[in-house]
Amino acid sequence: MLPVETLSLYELNGLVREIVEINLTDYYWVRAELSEVRVSQKGHCFVELIEYDASEKVVIAKARAVIMRNIYPLLKVNFEETTGQPFTAGLKVLLQVSVSFSEVYGYSLIVQDIDPEYTLGSIIQKRKEIWERLQREGVAEMNKELELPSLVQRIAVISSPTAAGYEDFCHQLDSNVQGFRFVHRLFPAMMQGDEVEKTVIGALEQIAATQDDWDAVVIIRGGGAVSDLNVFDSYALANNCAQFPLPILTGIGHERDICVLDMVANRHLKTPTAVAVFLIERMQVQSMRLATLEATLQDKAEGLFNEKNEVLQHFVQRLSVVRRSYVPNHRQQLDYKFSRICALVTHRVEMQRARMMTLSDNVVKALGHRLEREKKRMQLMESVMNAYDPVNVLKKGYSITMKDGKAVTDDRQVKAGDVLVTYLKDGEITSIVK
Repeated sequence: MLPVETLSLYELNGLVREIVEINLTDYYWVRAELSEVRVSQKGHCFVELIEYDASEKVVIAKARAVIMRNIYPLLKVNFEETTGQPFTAGLKVLLQVSVSFSEVYGYSLIVQDIDPEYTLGSIIQKRKEIWERLQREGVAEMNKELELPSLVQRIAVISSPTAAGYEDFCHQLDSNVQGFRFVHRLFPAMMQGDEVEKTVIGALEQIAATQDDWDAVVIIRGGGAVSDLNVFDSYALANNCAQFPLPILTGIGHERDICVLDMVANRHLKTPTAVAVFLIERMQVQSMRLATLEATLQDKAEGLFNEKNEVLQHFVQRLSVVRRSYVPNHRQQLDYKFSRICALVTHRVEMQRARMMTLSDNVVKALGHRLEREKKRMQLMESVMNAYDPVNVLKKGYSITMKDGKAVTDDRQVKAGDVLVTYLKDGEITSIVK
């Protein structure tokens, strides 16, 4: 026997819909965080909205929302151009919504507009919080306080090997018109996506293991969307860079913005090419200082010689006067002594002259030897690096077997059906594991 009054689920949901339609007719600005963003084949964007409590750990509210396909492209473009961030999960947003209730799909929000300035403020606030945390921990300025060497010639580079910015950096550095020699080595890392933090920190750990081989670290990123910069607003990455034992130079920024990694670096420049120009100009300054020092030493040596020579000439003149005024009967004795004195003076002058010339030659030779030693050291390092170049290894008769772009060093890395590519000195062999 059913109760006197019953409602079907459809009827109950219909009552809820009527209440919603009657009482919630306005548009509302709602603050929330995007926990999921999905675009359907028809072009509608479905999002999951959540809100946390003050601890940022407990979810206190959830709702589904949809942005219709007729306005989604416009709202998305405006949002990303203003914030420099992709419209994706994890962002805090301010949405203008209307409330909808369907008997089948239940409660949902229809998005009418998005305020990108709210999200932009949230991004800036996050960056500020990371910087303040680093300051509280006393590490924010640690890398900036490291002294950048006068001659930065040995450079560890962190970048993507396929990045155009990395190629621009190497070209600018290696083809400098002054002919300065630089030794640089790539430590590969991702420059966009979720793997940036992990791979860059991994590259830093590799460099730290051989830190005596390097004068500085360069982190560069060329091209890509401005929205990709948010991965460099990472506390873990900034903390590692701030405490790194070598000076770090960055060239990953954008003309109108900097990230937390730029803020903790010893030097930050806008582009990879700008980093290369900075290093070349620094070498040029040191070269000019060396040339100025050489000229100064030469001038001082010549000045000292002339000064001593004038003193000796004055002394000779005084002796000549004494000689002429002396008693005639002592002329022979005076002539003898005068000739001795002249000989001594002449000898002294020649000794001083030889000493000055030797001093000048020694200074020039010392500078030349120093430059030659540095040149040989650079050539030795270059030859060592060439010895370990994979191309040279292949020329010696070795081969490299790759699976999915990675070297195979253990038979446990492969299984039946895997496609392997073996690189030889001339050509490659593709094989399938059975």
